[in-house]
Amino acid sequence: MAISTKLRWKRYINELRFVNEELDFVREISKSTSREFQIYYEDYCATNDINLGKLNQEHNDRIQKLYQSKANKSVEQDPQFDAGTDGALVIHSLPYDEQINSEDEEDTQQLSEYQMTQDEAEIHEAFNKVFRKLAMVLHPDKLEKTLTKEERDDKLKMFKESKAALEARKYFVLLDAAEKFNITTPRNYKQQIRWMKKETSKLNQELNKEKNTYNYIFSECESENEKDDLIKRFMVQLFGAKVLTNNT
Repeated sequence: MAISTKLRWKRYINELRFVNEELDFVREISKSTSREFQIYYEDYCATNDINLGKLNQEHNDRIQKLYQSKANKSVEQDPQFDAGTDGALVIHSLPYDEQINSEDEEDTQQLSEYQMTQDEAEIHEAFNKVFRKLAMVLHPDKLEKTLTKEERDDKLKMFKESKAALEARKYFVLLDAAEKFNITTPRNYKQQIRWMKKETSKLNQELNKEKNTYNYIFSECESENEKDDLIKRFMVQLFGAKVLTNNT
C-alpha cells in the first residue's frame, strides 16, 4: 500500500471528525437558542401590537404544513402556539413553496427507498468487528474486579460511546478507542476513503441546513436591527407577506 493512501485516509478521518463535531456544536447552539428566539419573537409582536394568537389561529393550516407533527400538537393545545424550546423555532429560512413541496416530500421518499451501498455495508461490518474486539475489554461483564471505580467508570463510558458511535457510523471514535488498546483496525483504506468522502459531503449538507435555521441565525445576530429583520422574515414565512403590511 502506498504511503500516500494512508495519509489521505488520515486526512479524510480528520475532515469527517471535524464536520461531525461542528454539526453537533451547531445543533446544540440552535437548541439552546430556541427559547431566547421564542421570547424575542413574542416581545416583538407585543411591542408592535401584533395579535400573535389571532395570527396563529388564522394561519393554522399553513403553520401545520411548516411544522408538521410538532405543529399538529402545539396549535391544537395552545392557541398562542408557544412552541417552547423546540417547535416553532427550527424551521428553515427557505422560500415557503420550496420548503413544503421539494424538501419534505423528497426527503420522505428518499428515506423510504434508501438502502446501504456495498461500501457502507462492508465498512459497517468491518467496524462492527472492531467494536466486538473493544467489547472484550470494555463490556461490563469483561471488566477486571481489580479495577478502581474511576477506571471502571472510564471503561464503561468508553463502551457506551463506542456502541453509540457504531450505530451513528462515527467510526473515528472506534478508531481512537482501538488505538488505546492496540486493537487491529480495518486496512481497506481506499474503500474507507470513498465512504468518508461521501459521508463528509452529506454531513456538510446537514450542517449548512442547520446553519440556515432561524434559531442558529438568531444566535449569530449582533444587533437589535438584525434580530428584528430576522423576526420579520420568520413571520412572512409563517403568515405571508401581507402580515407586515397589516400589522407593522
